[in-house]
Amino acid sequence: MSQVRRKPHRRLPSLLLVAALGASAGVAERAPASQEFDALPGAKALAVLPARPDSVRGLVHSQPNALAASVQARELCQQQAGQDGACELIRLDDERITSGAEIRSQIPSASHPLFLWRYQRNGTVVYLAGSIHILKPSLYPLAPQLNAAFDQADYLVLEVDVASLDPQVIQQRTREYALLDDGETLTELLTPRTREKLTAHLADYGMTPAMLDRAKPALVMNQIVVSRLLTLGYLPDSGLESYFLARRTRQRVLELESLDEQLALLFNQPMATQIELLDETLEVTEQIEPMLAGMLVAWLSGDDARFMELFKAQTGDSELSQAFSRALLQERNHTMAAGIRRFLEDARPEQPRTYFVLVGAAHLVGDEGIVPLLARQGISGTRVRSGDRIAAPAR
Repeated sequence: MSQVRRKPHRRLPSLLLVAALGASAGVAERAPASQEFDALPGAKALAVLPARPDSVRGLVHSQPNALAASVQARELCQQQAGQDGACELIRLDDERITSGAEIRSQIPSASHPLFLWRYQRNGTVVYLAGSIHILKPSLYPLAPQLNAAFDQADYLVLEVDVASLDPQVIQQRTREYALLDDGETLTELLTPRTREKLTAHLADYGMTPAMLDRAKPALVMNQIVVSRLLTLGYLPDSGLESYFLARRTRQRVLELESLDEQLALLFNQPMATQIELLDETLEVTEQIEPMLAGMLVAWLSGDDARFMELFKAQTGDSELSQAFSRALLQERNHTMAAGIRRFLEDARPEQPRTYFVLVGAAHLVGDEGIVPLLARQGISGTRVRSGDRIAAPAR
């Protein structure tokens, strides 16, 4: 998942999504055996309701592309499931998709650390939580400590509060950063080999290079990653930011960064860097599924070392890739840590507050993660474990 950490767009642009969808092939009368599914003509997908996989399912085949098959299978399954739960994809062409239950089965049953830390000063409490921005619905419910910490909060602090912005504003600002200058085209920037790989990948999502020929390579890279994750059944609306925004009652929303800062980071990289990152993405996209499943096991288990091992495995070894990784993580970690430190430094006993800070999980751990950075500045927190009780702050 070299790209889950890259803050994918919250939703696939509607024009591209419409272009990717095709007609449904119908619902199977029973869950097919593996050999029967393999024999179906592609593109094909099978989605089931985890609680009733043998009776509630959506099976499609002969679709125009993989994204169309995935979306149609989940929609057909969800029509049967109604309000009984969220369907999830378990087969896609020749891929077997790791289910939420399989991921959860690998989480320790004994008390284990969560991606959640608690800091306190002068009556003010800061909960620092590690997010995954795009998830499958079957990975809910979250650890109750996360919900308990959030429910106490006066403020929900995000990297950027995209949900508060008009979609047209986001689209316009993105165009300003992510489109090539007049007279430039993506076709001219890429080598014949990269263009060939790009054409093959886009076909899986109902797109053609012509549809993206005015886009910078970084935008194309993100489009491919988001499309791939959607195809695997990972949904932006199931990410932690969307979940807690929907759960919000009285919490005010604050930001650690701005939309322009994130857009500049993604799309103002040197063109050579963008091209190399796109090329790397095209090489590894098909291997995202098992790596992503492994990262989610590590995230849910609080296994920092394994999480960072898998995270670093996605990062290219070239000088350009490493420079982008430093800008994406380490440099932003210092900025985010400074923002979190201010919440504590501004704490006043007469006006205690509780903050629930939600940033990408990869920002928290590792030598240059936010938690170690704060510790080196004399700000030590307590890591919350799965067996802990979240007590309301004394006020």
